[in-house]
Amino acid sequence: MLITLLLAAVAAAGPQLGDAAPGTPIVAVRIVRRDVFDIDDPKTSSWPYRTAAALHVLSRERYIRSLLLFREGEPLDAGQLAESERLLRATGFLNPVTIRARAVEGGAEVVVETRDQWTTEVALNVGVAGSRSRVGFSLSEQNFLGLGKSLALDARRDDERDSLTVSYDDPQFLGSRWQLAAGYRDASDGTMNALRLEYPFYSLATRRAGGGAWRRETLREYLWSGGEKVVSGEASRSALRFWGGIRMPWNDGITDRLTLGIFHDRAFYDDWAWQAGASYPDPEDRELSGIEVGWEHQADRWAVVQGFRAWVRQEDVPLGPNWRASLGVSAPLFGGDRTRLPFAGSVTAGTLRGVWYSWLNVAASGRLEDGSVANGVLHVDGGTARTGRSGVRMRAALDLGNDLDLDRQLTLGADIGLRGWEPDWFDGTSRAVADVEWRWLVTDDFLHVLAVGVVVFADGGTSWGARIGAPTGGWRGDIGVGLLGEITRASILRVLRVDVAWPDTGGKPTIILSGVSLF
Repeated sequence: MLITLLLAAVAAAGPQLGDAAPGTPIVAVRIVRRDVFDIDDPKTSSWPYRTAAALHVLSRERYIRSLLLFREGEPLDAGQLAESERLLRATGFLNPVTIRARAVEGGAEVVVETRDQWTTEVALNVGVAGSRSRVGFSLSEQNFLGLGKSLALDARRDDERDSLTVSYDDPQFLGSRWQLAAGYRDASDGTMNALRLEYPFYSLATRRAGGGAWRRETLREYLWSGGEKVVSGEASRSALRFWGGIRMPWNDGITDRLTLGIFHDRAFYDDWAWQAGASYPDPEDRELSGIEVGWEHQADRWAVVQGFRAWVRQEDVPLGPNWRASLGVSAPLFGGDRTRLPFAGSVTAGTLRGVWYSWLNVAASGRLEDGSVANGVLHVDGGTARTGRSGVRMRAALDLGNDLDLDRQLTLGADIGLRGWEPDWFDGTSRAVADVEWRWLVTDDFLHVLAVGVVVFADGGTSWGARIGAPTGGWRGDIGVGLLGEITRASILRVLRVDVAWPDTGGKPTIILSGVSLF
């Protein structure tokens, strides 16, 4: 089948220039839009597919054109074509995407071909991890009127709270490159309000960017051990940030950006106690206000793969190396409670050799205060995976904490990758986990909407530095089997995974139903 052939093709990112030479003037840009289902194909011409096609609003041509980084009259540039492919796929609802150029009289014609994914969701959402469960109802549209705007209403109930969330995301506010996002949540233990308006670095060549964001929330937070809530308390947080940035003038396949910003963050805590009734120290109130400087370094090196996280979709994976770092100064002079230096940084790198994709991510965050690092976390994860319809995948991750705030812990369980135990089973301020699995695609076109495969896996993990519960006490492990499904024509829920894992203690298995890929 065509999809099977596509799965076998794992290639470096890049447009197909055909017989059009770089630098040739673009005389025409032709957009070919394909709907979720091809109703002219006998396989997808019956009434369910025709009904879906009739209900779906195809992405507008003007919206697709607005995301492209090239126009008629400009010289043909392979890098702009490749990045435009990535921007279209990054919408989440355009996949697959191909951009080709060919020589025509007077210059080059660029053909942009996209396929829409189903973007309307009216669903009952259920998640299970051992005895922990989540149930909810959602109504969302990721591509409102075919213009890329997102509206969502989500009602859910889980082990922490009941909540109703309304959100709106407009990546082209008033037809411009400005982006607007707003959200409101009313929960059984508090509320959340958020607003963001910014002109982002939407491409590697964007020269200037900037914007602002505001967020405020009040809620009751919990600390966990043994899969149970053992500590709870009130938390009230607010954050305000304005920033601007410029792209450095040099260009040799590398993009460097400098950002400057001002920030004001507040966090207040009250009424923290053990669930059993004893008092628990309230986390320290914090008020940070000051200036921040950041630097971002990006290499224009990407690959397009299939069969990595999902089975069929095109996925853009960075090869890098890319890195970013920021350092802030909060002091009483700017309105902060005392001198603190918040910092954050990350490095990513990847390689693609044949069908094997390998990656390494390193990130660090925290605050410098009183001569030491507070609430510091160093994260490292890396792995390798055979892309395509079958193969082995391996991953290892490490989180090292230092002087964590009293409202923060690094637990270990099914949600982190130790699938034989329920989420938040082991307490800690540091943790490590390793996973290896073999998976095989059984069918790639079930009812023309689903790709399904089987998974066999083993996990190992350890936590240490526990403050409120038991750590692992050494390495713990599990083995398990699962089913991995990909909804091939919908952008809302791409991966559906069902795992059954047995812990090394020989106890009953943990069952996990999730819509998130572990790798």
